[in-house]
Amino acid sequence: MRVVEKHLRDEVTNRCVEFLDVIINYILYIEQIYSNDIFEKRLKYNQIVYECQDTEVQNYTADFLNRLKPLLRKRLIDQIGFVITTRNENDILRRYLIELHPIINHSSNAIHPNGNHLFAELDSIFSACLIELMRQMPISPINTTTENDDENEQVHWKLQMRLCHCENKKFEVDETFYEQFKLIENCLLPLKQIKSVHSERLDIQLMCQNRKKQNQ
Repeated sequence: MRVVEKHLRDEVTNRCVEFLDVIINYILYIEQIYSNDIFEKRLKYNQIVYECQDTEVQNYTADFLNRLKPLLRKRLIDQIGFVITTRNENDILRRYLIELHPIINHSSNAIHPNGNHLFAELDSIFSACLIELMRQMPISPINTTTENDDENEQVHWKLQMRLCHCENKKFEVDETFYEQFKLIENCLLPLKQIKSVHSERLDIQLMCQNRKKQNQ
């Protein structure tokens, strides 16, 4: 399938946002933040993935990704964070970092002779990231509460994003949205690389930071 460059750009962005939706749900599942019975199994990138059916989770994730999409298209952000904390949101237990760098051909009139090949390459990259993510052990047990539990040790999670450092583009980002979701960068947790892939259309890195070591 031949495809024009400007259409390819939009499709790459759409597929990146779709992947973020898949991986956010998958992290929720493997981290056991919620009971497994609220997840629905489905097939994506030739892998079994899980989608959370909780309405609040779906709305929160959809709102974040919908507002993220135009920023990603304009290359205003380059890193997305999935942060697991105690009730004190500054007490980070684990943070997943997803770096996305779509590679742009600046000639909008360029014709690519095989767009399907490029899209298949993206799906292969996303599949490889999910395979490596499967190896992660949950940082905390399922988020259940009893009268004797210390509320400060309950598990919470949130999404964050980082603006690109190459230029000061903050003025193009809605301030309220940015302040709500900005990535905290003074996090001193050790960084572990889970997967790094560099391709014709996309460079992606999947990383993890832990407050404490996993039990192997």
